[in-house]
Amino acid sequence: MIDVNELILHTEWKPPHVVLWAERNGSVIHVNDWKPLFFAWHESTFYGTFLQTDSAQRIYLKPFQAWELFLTFPPSYFQLQQFTPGTAEMAEMVKETEKAYVSGQLKPDFSAWKSGQYGWVMNEEPVRAPWLNAALNEVMKNDENKTEFADRYYSERNAAGLERAFSALNEERWLQKIGWENDPSPFRLQFILEEPDNDSEKEWTLLLYLIEKEEGMRLAYNGTSTLLPEEWKEHKDKITEEIALTKELIPWMKKGRELKERLSEKEAYDFLSVRSEQLRHLGIDSVLPAWWNTVKQYQPKVKARIKASQSPGSPVSFVGINALMQFDWRLALGDADLTEEEFRSLMSDSQSPLVRIQGDWYQVDQEWMKRVRQLMKEVDKNGLQLKEALEQHLLSQDGMDGEELPYTVEWDESLSGVVGQLTETSEIPVLPASSKLNGELRDYQKMGSSWMYFLRRFGLGACLADDMGLGKTVQTIDYLLKVKEDKGLVSPALLICPTSVMGNWQKELAHFAPDLKVGLHYGGTRKKGSDLAENILKYDVLITSYTTAQLDELELSAYEWSAIILDEAQNIKNSYTKQSRSIRRLKGQHKIALTGTPVENRLLELWAIFNFLNPGYLGSEISFQRRFVQPVERGSDGEKLIQLRRLVQPFLLRRTKKDPAVQLNLPEKQEIKEYCPLSSEQASLYERTVQETFEQLEKAAGMKRRGLLLAMIGKLKQICDHPALYGKEMKPGKLEERSVKFAKMAELVEQILEKEEKCLIFTQFIYMGEAIKHHLEKKYGKPVLFLHGSLPKKKRDEMIEQFQENDKESIFVLSLKAGGTGLNLTEANHVIHYDRWWNPAVENQATDRAHRIGQNKFVTVHKMITLGTLEEKIDEMLESKKELSEKVIQSENWITELSTEELKDILTLRNEWIEA
Repeated sequence: MIDVNELILHTEWKPPHVVLWAERNGSVIHVNDWKPLFFAWHESTFYGTFLQTDSAQRIYLKPFQAWELFLTFPPSYFQLQQFTPGTAEMAEMVKETEKAYVSGQLKPDFSAWKSGQYGWVMNEEPVRAPWLNAALNEVMKNDENKTEFADRYYSERNAAGLERAFSALNEERWLQKIGWENDPSPFRLQFILEEPDNDSEKEWTLLLYLIEKEEGMRLAYNGTSTLLPEEWKEHKDKITEEIALTKELIPWMKKGRELKERLSEKEAYDFLSVRSEQLRHLGIDSVLPAWWNTVKQYQPKVKARIKASQSPGSPVSFVGINALMQFDWRLALGDADLTEEEFRSLMSDSQSPLVRIQGDWYQVDQEWMKRVRQLMKEVDKNGLQLKEALEQHLLSQDGMDGEELPYTVEWDESLSGVVGQLTETSEIPVLPASSKLNGELRDYQKMGSSWMYFLRRFGLGACLADDMGLGKTVQTIDYLLKVKEDKGLVSPALLICPTSVMGNWQKELAHFAPDLKVGLHYGGTRKKGSDLAENILKYDVLITSYTTAQLDELELSAYEWSAIILDEAQNIKNSYTKQSRSIRRLKGQHKIALTGTPVENRLLELWAIFNFLNPGYLGSEISFQRRFVQPVERGSDGEKLIQLRRLVQPFLLRRTKKDPAVQLNLPEKQEIKEYCPLSSEQASLYERTVQETFEQLEKAAGMKRRGLLLAMIGKLKQICDHPALYGKEMKPGKLEERSVKFAKMAELVEQILEKEEKCLIFTQFIYMGEAIKHHLEKKYGKPVLFLHGSLPKKKRDEMIEQFQENDKESIFVLSLKAGGTGLNLTEANHVIHYDRWWNPAVENQATDRAHRIGQNKFVTVHKMITLGTLEEKIDEMLESKKELSEKVIQSENWITELSTEELKDILTLRNEWIEA
């Protein structure tokens, strides 16, 4: 430790801190070498333990801490210090002001206070040092003997209006008013506010009393001195002065020479809420009604009591999310519940925040009343729709404030049961499977079918979003049978699905529901015009594809279908596409969306599906973006996500294979990541592509930059798969030698065939699929199936049947888009993802072609990843953000939003993984 006599202590005022540093021989020394000497008595920093310092070895103290530091130094210790002149002056000032405070020679600065400052006078001279004034303010606030003074002196005087009231006071009376000096008068003033005797009276009474300080005797004061005790009369000027202060403080008191005694409701509320507190800062007491402190705790609640339109005991009936509901307005204030008539009377008559209802007082904010009046006006004009009432009901469970939820919803007895069933799926009665169903339903499937049938009763759209493989098809077939049994299929149901699964639907309907008449509207020979009209009436269910539904929109929209069912409903996820708009324009008594992924990439996809099911429920697309998409996708707003889930929950039923209620008893599924290095050929192509793109990025911005990045990503994916794919070679040779990934895939297939098992191979590139097909056929001398979007429906159906029923068909290559949804391929127990989609939901869909009901073998999923490339880095990012990706699943488009430096980190090739 350094000898204290070798140090020189420097101080400097740098608002809002006093800065200290020490030097030895002209050089600043480290704070740890001297702070133990100087702060050994400094309690507020725990003796130097907690100090704010900087890299220049300076210590920053609050003014009060500096005061304490110099005040607590032992006198003998001072003699050892070598202070700079400024430091010595600071230490001396502290000692002097401490003596002045103890001897009564320190007082607040009246002139400074009038100018808006908090200053001090010492020995009749203003304290000039800003840091010392600041320190003294803290000293007074921490002095237990100065509590009353600090409360008045440091109050928010501008907000309280005290400056104007104090402007006429002299310094002596001011010091008394702020509590620095004692008031010699034997009494104090007190106002008593009395409420009207009954509900019909409007005027309040304000009386002034003089209260004896010692005995507590109370004397009413009527503005004259004749009734004053003799010894009080010499202090009459104080009464006059206090009344003048009160009038200066309270504008409506200035009317007339004397104090105003009869107050309006508005003036009484002003006195209760504002003026009584201001008078307290002046040293004038106020006695308010006993209920005042309680009344401020009440929060008014507007209620819309929804009631069924039918007579008691009859079934509840409304149709659609936009149905108009009958309701009464009510207002809850504390324990009082006003009828609609009383509520409307209050809204129209009350001009004061204070209202008296059933003998009790309540405080109601005028701005709140204004908003409620506007709300009632709008709702009375346009009516209250089910979607609005349901939203208020669902979100009120989140405890949202009244600004976002201007009213709460109550349902009468007949409706409350229905709403309870909508919000709690477990409350919906589970019906047995249709007697016409040729098969058995699991319990959760009966629940799904009953749920769709329940929503149909009220014209509310349903999104069945069960995991792939849980039987959405058979649940929907049972629903259709129930509707037919209830004579609800007065017109056909229209089933729209991808072309690849139309055959699957035909077979499933024929198997499970042979009594349903099923037609197909597809292909060049499909019926048109009047022939279509005649043809439709023959069927209970008409199946068509998304593309056909778009092409024939005018003809199909001419009918009101008993139900419109969308399979793989994510096909309408882009609301702006012609296909999505065409399908939303179709008319149906009930609408159902079937999808394992209601959100693939963005929340707007959920909006698009719901705008088909229940138009308008989630608002307009723009308002949905502002309300949910931006907070959730950009800011990861968990509360908004919870609100959105609560809103869609009544119309979205999702069960996963892990749900206890499902109990599928499926065999286990194992995921294996197959890591493969790049060949030298691939590495060369990879690095050249990245380098060329970054050179172009330096000159690009906006959409052009985005386009360059998306093009590069596509090229890099192709290179990672195989150089032949990137070059689109007509006759690629030595496929296994040029790509380790390709060789690894072929090795996996060989192992699978040796075990006499079957596999699915998914790729997103048709060229790659063709190359895999031809290579494996040549290598093993057996046919390999390849399903892609260009195949006609009949050929697809034949392939699926071959693979499922023919033991010789062991390898099935599928393009991810054409074969990733809607297919039942349970004969396979291996799934190979040759290239990655970077979207967990899409990959899981593809995997579930094999891992679904009917699978009885252990399923192994192989995910192929090229080491050192963006494939590996994206996989790492997805794993680290798995929880977030499940909440808001992202596609590769997000990569285009990264900065150039972030892109370089992801895309730069790690050379250690290049094959020699």
